[in-house]
Amino acid sequence: MKAGISVNGKHSYHSFGLRMLKRSVGSPPKDDHTARVPFSNITYDFDSVLGRSYGERTLSYKLELICFNVRHARDRIIDIINWLHWNDRLDLTDDMFPGYYFEVREPSVEYSESHGVYTFSIVFKASPEMKTLPEVRKYNASTVTVPDINGDGTVDSSDASIIQEAYAKIIAGEDTGLTPKQLKACDANMDGSIDSADASLVMTFYADATSGKYAGLTIQQAWAEFLTEHFETGDDVL
Repeated sequence: MKAGISVNGKHSYHSFGLRMLKRSVGSPPKDDHTARVPFSNITYDFDSVLGRSYGERTLSYKLELICFNVRHARDRIIDIINWLHWNDRLDLTDDMFPGYYFEVREPSVEYSESHGVYTFSIVFKASPEMKTLPEVRKYNASTVTVPDINGDGTVDSSDASIIQEAYAKIIAGEDTGLTPKQLKACDANMDGSIDSADASLVMTFYADATSGKYAGLTIQQAWAEFLTEHFETGDDVL
């Protein structure tokens, strides 16, 4: 139910609490380039001369807002209507189609209310093409935290041992003796906790690096590449 659409800088669910009830993503209608020869049964298709062309596709969404406070509902409705008002075209992404976007015009918006349940019908006219979003990497050398806990410039079994020891002390409620920076580095998979999975990840990286897999890369670049391979391509070793 948290899935929705993003357009004009906001997301339908995360920004407004609108639940997706129904979506309809139509195909762009093909323009008719045929012509019938007068006084005959022959019809020519001029696609081979003019090329194929398409009209705008239609994107229709039915979204629901539940709010039993009339004043709050009124304010939310105004915010939603303002959100869906603009000039020219904007890029719209639909969570159902990750990696793609549509160029849309300002939509038509209708809403109805029944006992605190507000139903919005939103219809966009979009350019025919379903365009590909540029690849955005989650892990890169400037954003990853490299688990070089002992600060020797490498990520190896020594770092994995420190992580395991820190994990054991955390479970036992003891002080790890590590600095805040070192504790942050112990969270190798950057999931907000320190556990055996972090140590396992470090050991897997160490084995890959020892085989020369990341030769020529800095430690930051190598770690970013490693995380991308294991968490963005589905090759999760944990």
